[in-house]
Amino acid sequence: MKIAIIGAGLAGLCCAITLEKNGLEVDVFEKREIAGDRFTNAEAMFSMTQHPVDDAVKYLSETYGIHLKPSSNIQKLLCYSKNELGELDGKLGFINMRGKHPDSYESQLAAQLKTDIQYHHNVSYDDISKEYTHVVLATGDPLDTKKLQPYDVAFRATFRGALIEGEFNQTEAHAFFNYDIAPKGMAYLLPHSDTTASLVNVYPQYPDTEGYDKEKLWEKCFEECCRRLDQDFTITSNFSLKDYIIGKAESSRIGNTFFVGNCWGSITPAFGLGQFESMLTGIYAAQDIAGLGDYDKLTKHLSQGYHDSLTLRRTLEKLDNDQLDLVTKSINNKFAEELITNKHINLFKMIGRTLHPFSRKA
Repeated sequence: MKIAIIGAGLAGLCCAITLEKNGLEVDVFEKREIAGDRFTNAEAMFSMTQHPVDDAVKYLSETYGIHLKPSSNIQKLLCYSKNELGELDGKLGFINMRGKHPDSYESQLAAQLKTDIQYHHNVSYDDISKEYTHVVLATGDPLDTKKLQPYDVAFRATFRGALIEGEFNQTEAHAFFNYDIAPKGMAYLLPHSDTTASLVNVYPQYPDTEGYDKEKLWEKCFEECCRRLDQDFTITSNFSLKDYIIGKAESSRIGNTFFVGNCWGSITPAFGLGQFESMLTGIYAAQDIAGLGDYDKLTKHLSQGYHDSLTLRRTLEKLDNDQLDLVTKSINNKFAEELITNKHINLFKMIGRTLHPFSRKA
């Protein structure tokens, strides 16, 4: 058995680590110079979207021997709509670093891998598939998947963000649901430390949103963030993405080619999360290769989660700012807060399943 992984991101590295733990050798190819060679930013893993898994970091460590150290835990989530503020308190999840940050999840995973990653190797799938018995496609680019099979594109997204300086509580995350600044999308602020944070504005590219000026929306987003948090933040660096594909591959594997991470469709459409799901696809693919499970069956619950999340997004997109105000205000209701944070149920999946009970093809 000769195994190749194309891509040293979250999914590819988790796959390689799991294969090593099961005594299998693997070659990892990465076209860039380091794991996580992209702009630095903070991302989050929220327990409320992962229930019944209550603590993703603990689960990955105790179940699969993959050890991650977040930059902070989230004790409070503040949700802002145009005119309302809703607050959730409790053990809500974790904030972690991504990209070129020395403590990024990519860097942490690469350090746990015994195999040397072959950097600066922009390998061709056609050439690799001739040489290796098993190939794991983990490039993070759905366009690579589309060369091999259908990929259902739910939407493409525009990201505009920055690293900002100010005063922050590392245990607090902030989310903005205001269609004046992010049409049919959202903005979020996640602290890196007491003095730095990531602020990101993201919205889908639909015919009725394509005409918006990205920079003007960003200016409104930044001003709203400063107003809501009552600070004059300083921007230290900027980043921007367009045409970022959110979707799902039709098949989890074709022959001995496995699709993981974004090549599989691990980003949940409702809120753009997906780190935990991405890592699980890598782990599940490795378990199949090692003869410890069936990849299609192992990812079935992730496919259903994608379906439920997409249904939830389609519902949220139909709301206007007045309706978003009502939803945000309802979060302050004690019963609603208990439903959202209850580790024995996943409210978001329940809503998605109720609204659209029949699974989509992809």
